Amino acid sequence: MAYQNPTEVVFQGDRIAHVILGFSPDAISLQNTSDTLYIQPLVENLTGDIYVVMTDGKSKIVSLVSTIPGLRDRSVRIINNIEDVSERIRKVNSAGLTPAGLIKAMIVGEDIDGVSISQTSQVIIDTPIQLTAETVYDAVYLKGYIVDMTDHPNFDIKGISMKGLVAGATYGRRGYFIFEVE
Repeated sequence: MAYQNPTEVVFQGDRIAHVILGFSPDAISLQNTSDTLYIQPLVENLTGDIYVVMTDGKSKIVSLVSTIPGLRDRSVRIINNIEDVSERIRKVNSAGLTPAGLIKAMIVGEDIDGVSISQTSQVIIDTPIQLTAETVYDAVYLKGYIVDMTDHPNFDIKGISMKGLVAGATYGRRGYFIFEVE
């Protein structure tokens, strides 16, 4: 969390019943909808826990850690891991997703059932040049990264060899890299 910078916390597949603060309510601005908390620290260096009780009686703890605005998470998704991942695996498997199929979906901007798409600023290649992904396609056992290649028009993708890299392509001003998830 960063002082005076809001963060959205989405409880995917759950509904919020109650929110309990583990610190003074004057230290934070907190709003919620049925499945989302909007959190904004009102004091510097705020740390502590927010206890969220869901309508099914289960509770989740959101631990706040102070950071600078540039490193904060703008949006966080909290999923029911076992059930959600099992469902995502079933959907990805039934789609018959391959690395080439994931690249095609990334190029055309297609949503694939079971694949989550999010913004990122993750460095995926650091040598010989630095390539930073702007979008990630998470297909449980494959991760696809889209990189803006505008500053690297002569980049030779055929010369890339990295652990976990199973496919790559360039199209237009974008690079598409698929990694196998261990």
